[in-house]
Amino acid sequence: MKDTDFRSRFRSAADSPGFLLWKAANLHQRLQRIALSPLAISPTQFSVLACFFHLSRERGGPVSQAEVAEYASLDKMVVSEASRALLSKGLILRRRSQADGRAFQVELTGQGVETCNQALAIIEAADAAFFLRSGDVPAVLQFLKRLTDIPSREKGTP
Repeated sequence: MKDTDFRSRFRSAADSPGFLLWKAANLHQRLQRIALSPLAISPTQFSVLACFFHLSRERGGPVSQAEVAEYASLDKMVVSEASRALLSKGLILRRRSQADGRAFQVELTGQGVETCNQALAIIEAADAAFFLRSGDVPAVLQFLKRLTDIPSREKGTP
């Protein structure tokens, strides 16, 4: 391949916002994985567990896997796989919904609440260290909120 065959509008990957976001997200995930290793849960499992916890507190009872998928903008299969792992670790209880036999209602066990709270402390400390590197944490937070505030009609489009 000749150098002239490369058709990117960027001179290098370091100039591509998409590449830099992907690289930062991968670094963040790696640091989370290391930080959470003593609890034997992955960053995805933690995120799904925390979403179940938050939404169930907000709504006053069990929530469905589909609700967590929508809330976190995750694929339903990712939530389902994480839920099976959390179930096998005794962190959640999962029951078929009486209203919709295809849906599962999920609630945290006592061990799930304890693990979630331990993981929250670990992740919040890791996030503080990670985002502090930016120098302007409030600006980064505002930027990330703008990025994730995509109208639902745009969620399926690149």
